[in-house]
Amino acid sequence: MKSEQQTVRVWVNGSVYSPADPFATAVLLDGATVAWVGSDDAARAMAGADVSPGDLRAAVVTPAFVAHHRVDGSRQLPRAEHGYGAVELLSSDPETLDAATREVRADGLHALPVLVRRARDTDELDPSALPSPALGFDAAPFGDPAALADAAREHLVACTRVGLQAVLVLPPSGDGASDGAPSDEGSAGTAGPDAASSSGDPRVDALLDAADAAAEELGGRAFHARGHRIVGVEQLSEAQCERLADLAITVSCVPRRAPLRDLSRAGVPVTLMTDDPNPWTAVKAALEVPDEHLRTSARAAFLALTRGVWRAHRGGTPLAGQLAPGAEATLAVWDAESVMVQQAQGTGASWSTDPRARTPVLPALDDSRLPRCEATVVAGTLASGAEPRP
Repeated sequence: MKSEQQTVRVWVNGSVYSPADPFATAVLLDGATVAWVGSDDAARAMAGADVSPGDLRAAVVTPAFVAHHRVDGSRQLPRAEHGYGAVELLSSDPETLDAATREVRADGLHALPVLVRRARDTDELDPSALPSPALGFDAAPFGDPAALADAAREHLVACTRVGLQAVLVLPPSGDGASDGAPSDEGSAGTAGPDAASSSGDPRVDALLDAADAAAEELGGRAFHARGHRIVGVEQLSEAQCERLADLAITVSCVPRRAPLRDLSRAGVPVTLMTDDPNPWTAVKAALEVPDEHLRTSARAAFLALTRGVWRAHRGGTPLAGQLAPGAEATLAVWDAESVMVQQAQGTGASWSTDPRARTPVLPALDDSRLPRCEATVVAGTLASGAEPRP
């Protein structure tokens, strides 16, 4: 049962993942907003004598994860109890999408619905009738790359002209794994199907050709401003990564299946996709996959499942997916064995594991078990679990 939104709460004696203070042990919430992060003593002083601080008992507090879920009825929807604060929903059936959206919101989470429906011209588009300022395009029906490129170009042009974000959806590889997680948690280090190949996916070439043509027709500034995306990206070449960066296209990937190292080096905005009951499974998979082309640091993977997803959606606030003063209080409390900065070898990330670098720490994923969610707060309201007790 969800609690009523409280006015002021302060939690102390924990590890708070925040860009505002990498050594924060306390967080102060004012209604639906993060008011402050920092030390325990300062938090108590700011809260005042009328507020009894909740003791985190060394728990880790992070921004809540954002799940990605293709609504087909085969899997349960991600829940607040799993540490999710929002769910991106994709479906080609408006009624099914609407039902899933209602269910997600009833669980206390933010819903980010995307209707998947091909657009051929602007006359058939009414942005006010869509569930969000985005419209998906399904690449699966097109076996011929030329036909795919032409249809995707029409969709991109129509969406750009009416102010919509185009979400180009590639079908899953069909190897039996769910979106964003290994089919069994113990195989998180198993590489995906030839994902490190230098040849790339020809379907991605077709979509990039479509984007090039649309940008030429509309002008690069107008095209880039919509923040178009490709969802379900797996096998990519270095040249394709460079083209994605040039076109300012965000890609959404399944961990272990896309060259996260090459995408990072090219400067492509990346989100990760998972609807696993424990979202840390996806972070661990991205950190530990044997092939270094597919690997990234725990911090990069975590950001791609939190802040990165909010940035990929139009209309989000700059602080969404972070714990910083002024941000929405959407967060999760985790029981973790230990915390550390975890760098994946061969990725060339720009942050240091040295404590003097003041890099925020995350739960250690090489421990005997993954972190367990104790509580989830969405927009200041307890959606799952129990709040820290005094």
